[in-house]
Amino acid sequence: MATNDLKWEDLVSPTMSPEDYLEEFGEKIEINYKTYEPKLEILEKIKVLLTEKKETLKIVALGANWCPDCNINVPRMIKNVRLMKSIDVDFKILYGIMVNALHKPGDVVWHKQRSPPEAVQSKFDLKKIPTFYFFNKGGDLLGIIVENPKYSSTLEEDLLEILEKNL
Repeated sequence: MATNDLKWEDLVSPTMSPEDYLEEFGEKIEINYKTYEPKLEILEKIKVLLTEKKETLKIVALGANWCPDCNINVPRMIKNVRLMKSIDVDFKILYGIMVNALHKPGDVVWHKQRSPPEAVQSKFDLKKIPTFYFFNKGGDLLGIIVENPKYSSTLEEDLLEILEKNL
């Protein structure tokens, strides 16, 4: 897992907004965005929790357009965030992660020269993509989702789990 000293400020590369992402990769991911039906009751619980705690949420997704899981889960997270529009969420997308085809076992999987520096920075501890990093309003790491939901069947349920444990 990403190290506890990872901060929002450690994100230094240029990022895309969800709107820029949807515009750039629209055709490729449109069906995944349109057909995903988030659990609205879970999104409401997230909104209530953030409001009660007087917190805001910062999210960054690291991924690549060649990655099938990114093409599924990044649009889903965008839809979740858009449906929670009444709360303050800062969502950034950092794409361009490239695999180093010549990496040896134990080496970083990502290409050091062709990927953004966050892909190989030890604080991010990027193992698979997409990886969603969640931060509080102070920029402290709350938790991550690596590739697919871990605790449940949906991203929003995993996000709620992370927030309930760490806020």
